[in-house]
Amino acid sequence: MAVEQYSLKELEELIKGGANYRLFKPFFFKGQILLNIEKLLTIKDIMKLEGKVFGPIEVVTTVEHNTDDRIRKAIISNAITILKTSNRFKVDETHHLDFTKRKECEKLLDGIINGNPHLAQQLLKIYKFSKKLFIHSIHVGIIATVIDLGIQQKNKHHDGLRSEELLTGALLHDVGLLAYPSEIIEKKRIDLIQSNEISYKAYPVKGKEMMEKLHDSIRKKSINIIYQHQERLMGNGFPEGLKGHHIDDLALIVGLADEFDLLLNNELSSVPKTASEIMSRISRMSNFFGSHIVDSFYTWFRYLK
Repeated sequence: MAVEQYSLKELEELIKGGANYRLFKPFFFKGQILLNIEKLLTIKDIMKLEGKVFGPIEVVTTVEHNTDDRIRKAIISNAITILKTSNRFKVDETHHLDFTKRKECEKLLDGIINGNPHLAQQLLKIYKFSKKLFIHSIHVGIIATVIDLGIQQKNKHHDGLRSEELLTGALLHDVGLLAYPSEIIEKKRIDLIQSNEISYKAYPVKGKEMMEKLHDSIRKKSINIIYQHQERLMGNGFPEGLKGHHIDDLALIVGLADEFDLLLNNELSSVPKTASEIMSRISRMSNFFGSHIVDSFYTWFRYLK
């Protein structure tokens, strides 16, 4: 990431000339964030900084986005509606996702999607490409977030950056599928895996390549999650067949969330499975995802059994 330094006047002229920049660090004023690092700087932003900045300001080049507040709010609203209505998270009044965890997920979805217009832009692309894929992406984002919040709670350590990186990677874990024709993606996942129509195991690579084109607008850790979420501890995953500690822990969390949601959607089998059967199957997958991840999953989603 190349950090550049300019005076406000120089930055104003560069932006007027069509250059795209964002701040290298958040800009605080009187204890509040005035400008976030994810925001594409505008002339209006430069005016906000006048009288508050002394000396050069550090910026990095970025990629332009086309999502405004209205679009971001619509995406957030859709995501929170899924959280509140999906039978993944609410079966009945006594069998449902813990209320506190649900509120934490709601806050993270709101804050992280609203704070990163490039994430919102990619989610909009997924929504337009396939409503089915969009709903699955939101499900995986919520499931993975709950698992990790449980792990953080057990470790008595809250890490906001980790939550952001995880949720972003989880929401975009299947973004590489946008490289294929939409009519193919609408098929069941098991049919895609067994089909010769596309090179299915290449989609994490395509997702990584697509996100790297956005420069630093999507964090490297989130891109790594997108790339590694199909890897398994035993080395029987893809695209690289990595083993053990070579796989990012957050990618394993997203991998479990992905597999669980696909199983519930009857995407990985020709024979439908009950929630109880799926929960039992996941509980025996510590060798694939790690015992701490499986334990956290079971702790917070055992109501489905």
